Amino acid sequence: MAHKQQRATLADVAREAGVSMMTVSRVIHGTGRISDDTRQHVREIIEKMEYRPNRAARTLVTKRTFTIGFVAPDITNPYFTEILQGVEEFFWREGYNVLLANSNENPDREKAILEQLEDTMVDGVIVCSSRLSDDELLPLIAKHAAVVAVNRNLPQHLGSVVTTRHPRGYRAVLAAKYLHETGRQRIGYINLVRSISSVNLDMFMRELQSLEIPINPNWYATCQPNWQAGYDTASQLIAGHPELDAIIAGNDLVALGAMRAAKQYGRHIPDDLALIGGDDILMASQVTPALTTFRSDKYNIGTTAAKLLLQRIGGDMTYCEHHYQDELIIREST
Repeated sequence: MAHKQQRATLADVAREAGVSMMTVSRVIHGTGRISDDTRQHVREIIEKMEYRPNRAARTLVTKRTFTIGFVAPDITNPYFTEILQGVEEFFWREGYNVLLANSNENPDREKAILEQLEDTMVDGVIVCSSRLSDDELLPLIAKHAAVVAVNRNLPQHLGSVVTTRHPRGYRAVLAAKYLHETGRQRIGYINLVRSISSVNLDMFMRELQSLEIPINPNWYATCQPNWQAGYDTASQLIAGHPELDAIIAGNDLVALGAMRAAKQYGRHIPDDLALIGGDDILMASQVTPALTTFRSDKYNIGTTAAKLLLQRIGGDMTYCEHHYQDELIIREST
């Protein structure tokens, strides 16, 4: 009867490499002062012996699961997957697994996920663009030992945050101002439900009035932050208000849906309808015409959130607030 090959241990690697177990541990975790030659030699032995750290043993010693939760509202939206990539790459280097949970734009599901993650006993949670109200969200995250929120402010005692440096509605107003400066007079806006990009439409109209930009409440609509909703909503706006010569969308998926609707209604972008999105996902630069949109370093947002979470997991509960920059990227759609 064939016997299962015995798994190599830390001691086996240390003996084969001719170094101490502490040295092997430092190589694995990237800590301590070790010469490049020694580090490379130990890595070669680790690879040769196919050594893998025993996660169960690490959990018993450290009282950690070496798993964190990442809660996203829609994993089909590339904006969130780019943030997730930054989170996952950082924690992979630190020896952690990332448990991805998708709420599918459903606040009730997000609530259930946060409750389940508490039972799963992850070491920490990154909550990205939560769709819950403060009354719902804050009691849930208070039950977790370490929390970082992306695109959401938190009380300092509950967790650190990574969010835009600009006030709510900044992007919409900046986009409208740019469109007006380039000759557009009748600007529609597609707002997003339960999103950091969502805008108080009364405030938006007041800002446009102060800039002497024409307004009409019928030019503004609200929809779910996905392609289909963008297509349906833009179809209604374009069909009902052919006088529109520009549309601003809350994110790129909605803008791409609006682009499809515009083409089906015979509108030529940008000749008689300009279009602006909101995230600079990869598709925004690949469609024809390429989409004018707002850019932020989504991968860096993810790595920054991961660093802040690891700091809190390590016991440093100092509140940190990181702000990222949004930049208007002008392309052919305007």
